[in-house]
Amino acid sequence: MHQEVKPVKHLLTLIVLCFWVIIPARAQDTKLNIVTTTTFIADVARSVGGDLVNVISLVPPDTDIHAFQPSPQDVALIAEADVVLSNGAGLESFLGGLVENVAVVELFDISNGIPVLAFGGHGHDEDEDPDDPHEAAYIGVLGEDAVCDADHEQHEEEEEEEAHDDDDHHGDCDPHFWTNPQNVMIWARNIAEIFAFTDRAYADTYRANAEAYVEQLEALDAEIEALLAGIPEENRVIVTNHEFLAYFAARYDFEIVGNVLPGLSTLAEPAPQDVAELITTIQEEGVRAIFVEISDTGRLAQAIAGDLPDVQVVTLYSDSLSSADGPAATYLDYMRYNAGLIAAALGG
Repeated sequence: MHQEVKPVKHLLTLIVLCFWVIIPARAQDTKLNIVTTTTFIADVARSVGGDLVNVISLVPPDTDIHAFQPSPQDVALIAEADVVLSNGAGLESFLGGLVENVAVVELFDISNGIPVLAFGGHGHDEDEDPDDPHEAAYIGVLGEDAVCDADHEQHEEEEEEEAHDDDDHHGDCDPHFWTNPQNVMIWARNIAEIFAFTDRAYADTYRANAEAYVEQLEALDAEIEALLAGIPEENRVIVTNHEFLAYFAARYDFEIVGNVLPGLSTLAEPAPQDVAELITTIQEEGVRAIFVEISDTGRLAQAIAGDLPDVQVVTLYSDSLSSADGPAATYLDYMRYNAGLIAAALGG
């Protein structure tokens, strides 16, 4: 009787051992399908997820996100995703209700915890320290006391209809968080927690990958700060084609004195009197460069600079990375490329 039970025990032990060997292997072979709204988020997600994730961005490289229109193929990608990651703060207004209507998983805004600048709020309030760019017109922290509306007109109507609590900060938020590497550090840690929640077997791996990437971002931040340190104070006034460098300016102590195009979108058209006022501002402030996006022709900026011999037009990457063979194929490359051009244009 004893001899008949013993093989069963051995068989049970073998089954248990196989279970513990096979299950992790299956989990590792079955990668998470991650869909992101932008190439920046996709790049950070790959750094955090490593070999455990497949990542694709809805907006392709070398694209103006403000002019992007989703395709039927994008609908299919969202429907098959395990996780959908977005920037938030109204940037993804181009999607409408696509994700909410199609995705079977929750849409995660990865920017929660980032201090938010009000659109056009690159100056300083009177009660703030004018020597501290970090205090420039922030309206609160996303996910806490800053509320960002994708539909600005609807927001204005709601403000007229009801009074809001004084503790809540509402307004038009600038969603271009990625131009400050310190914000992308928050992205990395948020993404790690999202992946850890979705794929708990590898939670420690995601968190370790995020911290390794944060170390790279800290080195990048210090590198850019050193690169830009030699720019004279009088040269630290800039004009952009549209509002996309405010977080960069706040982090590295620049002042944005104007934009060629009004609003957050590259699709806006300025009034003639606004162009005339901008030219006057450029002359009075001694602006040396107008920074435009590689995804935009910058035709109006070129026309303005054509009448101002001391002003050059510099083309930067703005709302997406470059293709894999371009100079801004990763977020780290993107920041180095842009910072290098800014330093060259303003360095004196």
